[in-house]
Amino acid sequence: MTTYNRSINTIKCLNNLFNCYLPDEYNLSVFIADSNSPDNTEKVIKEKFPNVDIFNVGDNVFWNQGMRLAWDRALKINPDFFLWLNDDTFLYKNALNTLIKDYQSLNNSSIVVGVTDQNGELTYGGRIKKYNNDLIKPNGIPEKATYMNGNCVLVSNKIYSELGNLSSHYSHSLGDIDYGLRAIKKNIGVNTSSHLVGSCSPNSFIWYDPKSTLTTRFKFLFSPKGLPFKEYLYFNYTFFGIFKVFKFLVSTTVALFLPRLFIKIQLK
Repeated sequence: MTTYNRSINTIKCLNNLFNCYLPDEYNLSVFIADSNSPDNTEKVIKEKFPNVDIFNVGDNVFWNQGMRLAWDRALKINPDFFLWLNDDTFLYKNALNTLIKDYQSLNNSSIVVGVTDQNGELTYGGRIKKYNNDLIKPNGIPEKATYMNGNCVLVSNKIYSELGNLSSHYSHSLGDIDYGLRAIKKNIGVNTSSHLVGSCSPNSFIWYDPKSTLTTRFKFLFSPKGLPFKEYLYFNYTFFGIFKVFKFLVSTTVALFLPRLFIKIQLK
């Protein structure tokens, strides 16, 4: 896990995680990279969960880089599985069991992406098409996905040995999608969970918000939590080639200067 300044969420997330049913042959160890949270997340978690390995990774370490550091730390115990988990994802009782059984049903050869919802609406999981909002709805069996969210993801040690850690090219977002696409390139499956595994609220932020100023939108082009321009260029070129880079440049320019027009185009 990676955390920053929302210890109440983190505590609830950990309570849910430790209350999950886990088959007898497994034990659970938790590793958290905390980016120097002002709310003393590290201290609070150490007091409430003394067996959790939470460590300070300094300022301005966002999701992807924090997860890389936590994953490196977890490698030392050589577990059977690694679970990515966001601290705003609150797992249901049978979540871990569902993920493990789904992995086994897929002949031990797939990443399993946990699907979450909020108030009956799907929020995170996997998609076939990256830019539509049609998350794959659980129907009792794992379903193939192309693009995956990293909110709750089970990766076996076997798959890690082939794919390695999250890419160092990303600071916050895109690392999860990159990982899934790298898996598919190596003929490793990416499947969504057979059932919902937890609740997680959607992120409604858009960097090109028409209500914001042009200056603010421009700043988000270089912000890890906005649209980090160089990282998106790298991602698009790596997986889709030069034409996609050109399309990205055009769409980003429209979104920056004419956000209302961009939204209308997106809705068509």
